Amino acid sequence: MRIARILAYAKLNLSLAVLGSRSDGYHDIDSIVQTVDLADTIELRVRQGCDIVVENSLQGIQGPDLTERAAAALLRAKAARCRVEIHIVKHIPAGAGLGGGSSDAAAVLLALDRLTPPSISAAELSRIAASIGSDVPLFLVGGCVRVTGRGDVVARLAESRREHFVIAAPAIHCPTADVYRAWTAQPPRDAAEPLGRNDLYAAAVSLHPEIVALGNAVASSAALFGGMSGSGSAFYAAFGDRTSASAAAEKLHDELPACVVHVCRATDTGSREMEGSGT
Repeated sequence: MRIARILAYAKLNLSLAVLGSRSDGYHDIDSIVQTVDLADTIELRVRQGCDIVVENSLQGIQGPDLTERAAAALLRAKAARCRVEIHIVKHIPAGAGLGGGSSDAAAVLLALDRLTPPSISAAELSRIAASIGSDVPLFLVGGCVRVTGRGDVVARLAESRREHFVIAAPAIHCPTADVYRAWTAQPPRDAAEPLGRNDLYAAAVSLHPEIVALGNAVASSAALFGGMSGSGSAFYAAFGDRTSASAAAEKLHDELPACVVHVCRATDTGSREMEGSGT
């Protein structure tokens, strides 16, 4: 039996420009994304057999878990036969624009590729990731990246951000597809945007007006910059030191007690295998 224990990190969209609709039903975007150390934990076991079993602490998943799809796609690409057991403990809020499901899928792709040699090429791994979901490829790279296309074109930037991030996530699920359907095209403009700008904010608010209060609280937190991540519903604020971030987190928790609040640092990767991985 081969085992991998993995931290699958969340992401923040530090800027998100939606450039227009595509003929394939997706949208072209231009986004600066940073992975952060808020993480799901995954235990992956590979044994003799020919099936995939997923246990996920998140309840009410519709259809196959993304990690199941990732494992199945990788095994097909390798023409490999084995039993894969995936146990996920969720810490990244779901439906919050933090990429938890996509991160889990990418972490399983990387770890399962290592546990079932020979490894496939990075290009093939990226192709498989993009077939699972638009956000999955960015987690194969991690750190501070620029994503374009429908989100599947990933370019690593020079270095990860140095700020401390406060993330506030309400108990509101914002399905990505619904938010994009509510998005209204804007006049043509430069794709480059200041940090904190998110073109999906108005669409998310049209579906969930209650997140306005959270956006206003983040905007008044004296952060260096901040905004909504992805298609919502989580918001973030960036601070130059942990003391300022912790004070802001405490204030946000007091103002919005229904929100889950985290203080995070940037990571250089989209996932990390922990001690105890091996055969």
